[in-house]
Amino acid sequence: MQDNIVYRLELTNEEYEYVENLKKEYYEKLSKMTKEERLQYFRDNYCNEQKLNFEKEINGTIYKVNTHFDVNAKESILNKIFRLTKKS
Repeated sequence: MQDNIVYRLELTNEEYEYVENLKKEYYEKLSKMTKEERLQYFRDNYCNEQKLNFEKEINGTIYKVNTHFDVNAKESILNKIFRLTKKS
């Protein structure tokens, strides 16, 4: 079994504020949509699985990202993004 590796992204205050503002704008946009509109928005813009799977080389290391969605998840993707990007 592989150990889970956690990477910490450190931002300057300016970068953090920029991300927070983007997050706030995105949340406001989504909060004005009905549930059906949000689902369609994610289907149209994010849920093509092949668009979300990618490889990126950073400093000679190739990182492979694969996405998986749990239809029974208790947390929305938006809440998960907010939780993961919350400043500690």
